[in-house]
Amino acid sequence: MPGGQGPAHGQEPASPPAEAAPAAPEAAPPTEAQPDGAAPEGGALETVRRVLSGGSAQPPAAAEGAATEPAAAEPPAEAEPAGPGASLPDFEGDPTSRQAWRDYGEALLAAFVEFIPNLLRALVVLLAFWILYRVLTGVFRSLVRRTRADPSILGIGTRLTKYVLIAFGLVMAISQLGFEVGSVLAGISILGLALGLAAQESLSNVIAGLTLLWDRPFRVGDNVTIAGTFGQVKEMGLRTTRILTQERLDAILPNKEIINQEIINHTLNPQLRLPVRVSIAYKEDTREARRVLLRAVEGHRLILDEPGPAMVVLALGESGVDLELRVWLRDPHSEREALFEITELAKIALDEAGIEIPFPQRTLHFAGRRPRAARLPDASSDTPE
Repeated sequence: MPGGQGPAHGQEPASPPAEAAPAAPEAAPPTEAQPDGAAPEGGALETVRRVLSGGSAQPPAAAEGAATEPAAAEPPAEAEPAGPGASLPDFEGDPTSRQAWRDYGEALLAAFVEFIPNLLRALVVLLAFWILYRVLTGVFRSLVRRTRADPSILGIGTRLTKYVLIAFGLVMAISQLGFEVGSVLAGISILGLALGLAAQESLSNVIAGLTLLWDRPFRVGDNVTIAGTFGQVKEMGLRTTRILTQERLDAILPNKEIINQEIINHTLNPQLRLPVRVSIAYKEDTREARRVLLRAVEGHRLILDEPGPAMVVLALGESGVDLELRVWLRDPHSEREALFEITELAKIALDEAGIEIPFPQRTLHFAGRRPRAARLPDASSDTPE
């Protein structure tokens, strides 16, 4: 070939240089071997979450590895007729569904096992608060007995202690179960504010009940007159006070109304003087009436000999002289019984002594000239005069 050297005749031309082969992929770092039976990454709760979301119970890495392996050819499943039970998994004919349910059960069991320590701690907290309540109640009861305080204080104090300890115990137990206590307390505080605004009357009665316990104008068992109601105090609560009347009726009075009314305690003082009012006519001798009345109540079973009974002239009324027989009772709780019996004895004694008991009467006097008596017309006369 002119002008250059070419390949020799009969020789093949040189082939172009071969391209470099692609580098082999780097080997993946060896994964740490996990012991047999170890839970997958994320714990049992993560497994439950994957199963509930419709995925496989295996972790993503295991699922990818399983995808690279060639799947064994499975015979086509026979079509089943649609029916009520068509949506239920066939554990015998579908190994995949059976394995999924098995994984789901194992995950639930693992989650329950993990939850058992928290549950035990919560139960221990509740038991501790219950023991604390029993101890505080016993101490409070012994203090009330030693100080001879009102029994109603024991009942109210016990209930308050119970409610406070139950509230704290529930909050502590919920925190041990793993719940967020801060948000729960915030919701409870908002709910309490709303209830407080809606139940202002009840809160006023509760505050009035605490005021009555502090002032102690009466105790359980006292005979009192409140708002015109006479009876014996049977129960003092935070909201109401129950009074048993003479007719054996329960008068339930709100504490808010009690503190704004006049309260007369008939049994606060162990010595009670009972006044019994009677009247005699103006023509009767008050000294004789005194002797008759004092002799009638002498030695009565419900009154004291010292100080003895006495009688005073109370007023000069419109129809007679008002007298008051004053006696001192042995027991203040027998006030009504003594009043009825002594009133009856006074009436009988005055009747036997011939002393008149007046009744309301009026005498009218005409002032000036006496009016002339009118003459009836004569029946035989035709014309009237």
